[in-house]
Amino acid sequence: MQMHLVYLKLEIKRAWKRFWQFCAGAAALLVLAGAAALMAGRLLYDGQAVGRVAVGVFLPQEDALEDQTIKNLGEQVMKMVTSLESVGSVCDFQRMDRETCLEKLEEGSLYAVLDIPERFVEDIISGANTPVKVWLREDTGAEGALFKEVADAGALILSAGQAGIYAGGELFYGLGIQEAVKQMEVDLNWRYMDYSLGRTKYFRHMRVQAAEDVSTEEFYAVSMYVLFLFLTTIPLSGYLMPPGRIMRQKLKISGIGTGYQVLSRTAAVSSLMLGAGGAVLAAAFALKLLEGGGILAAAWLISCVTAASMAVFLYQLAGSLLGGIMLQFFLVTGQHFLAGGFLPPVFLPETVQRLGPWLPSGLLMDTVKMAVTGQWNWRCAAGCMILAAGFGVLGTVLEVRRQ
Repeated sequence: MQMHLVYLKLEIKRAWKRFWQFCAGAAALLVLAGAAALMAGRLLYDGQAVGRVAVGVFLPQEDALEDQTIKNLGEQVMKMVTSLESVGSVCDFQRMDRETCLEKLEEGSLYAVLDIPERFVEDIISGANTPVKVWLREDTGAEGALFKEVADAGALILSAGQAGIYAGGELFYGLGIQEAVKQMEVDLNWRYMDYSLGRTKYFRHMRVQAAEDVSTEEFYAVSMYVLFLFLTTIPLSGYLMPPGRIMRQKLKISGIGTGYQVLSRTAAVSSLMLGAGGAVLAAAFALKLLEGGGILAAAWLISCVTAASMAVFLYQLAGSLLGGIMLQFFLVTGQHFLAGGFLPPVFLPETVQRLGPWLPSGLLMDTVKMAVTGQWNWRCAAGCMILAAGFGVLGTVLEVRRQ
């Protein structure tokens, strides 16, 4: 037992000999992580995902309607639509003839063209359902997809209004007051038109929180802290390499098995991570970004041990210095992305959203969130402990087979 304690002490001492090298790498990573968190948070909510959507509109010059009020309704509808905040904030409508519209669409200066037929508004009122031709470019990108969503929403609004008019007609015929149907249709048409075109006043602007239980700033701070823990082991790459054949033989003669070797290296790396992570948490505590307590201490310890066990296993799996560095960097960043570290999970595919919470970064992020929210989560804590134990067992099995 004494020999085991001596070996553990030597491993910790050997790891701490790289302390200044570790600190330099950790400081560089901390600056990069902070910059990434700041930029990502701003881009997520303050950036503009798409540009303006230029839409060409062709309205027939002559309308065969007898009623002058309805005759100009097509023009009025277009003016009202373009004045809507929900549409005007996205689309720029340009009225021109059909040939010019199609030419500009082919050139790429327009994303879409609305080809509105004659008697369109009268047909809507009479229920003829004359469609509007919408010409789209093949490579519309995000702008074209956004316009398609806006157009689909408009079609649904018109469909709902028309369904209401049909329902009113059926009711009036059932009540035997057919003579009032025409006036009812006119009244409902204007009622639905007024409601549909002015629909923005029925809604309130609400900012959606993509990070769910924490703020955007806290989400990226947690994410970058977890990535920081994983990547701090790169400056320790020389230490993390498995011992040579002679060293393994000497340790075996002394009664120190492979499992204890893996456990000792994990403990040594964890001690360095606790020092680096503790400095970050102390700064956050001093700035009153976190509150101290048992949950903070537990999350700090669990996250460091889990990250250290994963790093020890990956270097054992690689078997070489360069291979370990490459595997650590690419595997960590890849699974960190899938876990929703760079983009909140709400922006990822549904399959990835279900997988993310069970990846190492997902479990560690949820664990660190406990320190931010002050709420203990047994699933996260147990998941991290199982993950750390699993990496230890796999590392031991791998080392035994290699020997």
